[in-house]
Amino acid sequence: MVARLSSSDIALGWLVRLRWHAAAGQAVTVAVAVQWLELALPVGPLLALVATTAVSNLLLALWLHRAPSVRPGLLGAVLAFDTALLTGLLALSGGPANPFGMLYLVHVTLAAIVLGPRWTALIALLSMLGSTSLFALHVPLPETVSLPGTHGLGSLHVVGMWVAFTLTTLIIAFVVARVAAALRDRQAALARTQRLAARAEKLASLSTLAAGAAHELGTPLGTIAIAASELDALILEEPQEALEDARLIRDEVERCRDILERMSARAGQTLGEVPEQTTPGAILARLREQLGAAEQARLRLEPGPDVPLWCPVRGLVQVLTNLVRNGLHASEASQASVVVSAHPEADRLRFVVEDRGTGIPRALLPRMGEPFFTTKPAGQGMGLGLFLTQTYAELCGGRLELSSEEGYGTRVTLELPLRKERVHASG
Repeated sequence: MVARLSSSDIALGWLVRLRWHAAAGQAVTVAVAVQWLELALPVGPLLALVATTAVSNLLLALWLHRAPSVRPGLLGAVLAFDTALLTGLLALSGGPANPFGMLYLVHVTLAAIVLGPRWTALIALLSMLGSTSLFALHVPLPETVSLPGTHGLGSLHVVGMWVAFTLTTLIIAFVVARVAAALRDRQAALARTQRLAARAEKLASLSTLAAGAAHELGTPLGTIAIAASELDALILEEPQEALEDARLIRDEVERCRDILERMSARAGQTLGEVPEQTTPGAILARLREQLGAAEQARLRLEPGPDVPLWCPVRGLVQVLTNLVRNGLHASEASQASVVVSAHPEADRLRFVVEDRGTGIPRALLPRMGEPFFTTKPAGQGMGLGLFLTQTYAELCGGRLELSSEEGYGTRVTLELPLRKERVHASG
């Protein structure tokens, strides 16, 4: 309900209630003036205007109950219509001599609270024009009632002014207080919604962080498990191979520690690491360091021109590492190389990762990049590599493109801005 509760919704809801009271008050006022004060007023036209207020309010209440939202223009139109009705009522009951002319202030006040300056100016102008027109077009009251100075007239006019002033003051205070209270309730509900959204965003960041850690730790932990299972049998039979496996386990443990340090550093910042100045050559050199000897043997790097690049360096190296390992896995059967190249163009830089693997079926291409969707066999991937890469590209103001043909390999293009001011942060 918060989305529907705009200032116009609130004001129009209270205006509907106020118009019911206004219609009842107008009918009572006409009855008192005619029956008690014995004023010669055109009762038929006055009651017709009162009925117009009631019927229009009934239609407005029915429409408000079914409408999804209220535009400010509708509220302004209702206030303008009520201003015209008030002018008609005053014209039929003494014109400028009628003290209830100050009720114009109610419409102007409500417009100033919830409408823009244009509608407020329009309602104020209509009120001034209506009040001015009463001097030329009105049904005069009997002379004994309209002339000031006599005790009877003076008493009646003064009482009427007091009643009109009191009524106007109470209506304005009521409308302003209730609308302001409703708006405060809306602001409080909006603040609660924003706090919940911020909390959900933090939880999503933690989930992404945990998923990324699981994704990155999967490979070294798998290697450790295999090496450890072989180590027992090799210690006695092949001491040299056992020593190599022990060194492999140590290297993979160091790799896990490095991954945890990077994930911890990434978690310590709101949107990620701070962008730094680097070059494509430096990025690809660090990429090579992330890979094992067997992976490096199948990697071909083409850094291209050494142009300056502003980006979150550690995040870029990691997403490129994910893409390279995806390519190496896809082309493992043929042992084909994976090519990583950098292509500067104007104010953009494209990193392209190409493999000659099995490719991706055309029907699955639209889903690539979804979290936890993978084409790898069960237990060999979580489907987070492309998801994290795409998130990185979006946070840096870049984009990720994926093209593949089944049986001929895959080409992934990561495009990033070169300039510092266009890079925001990395996930």
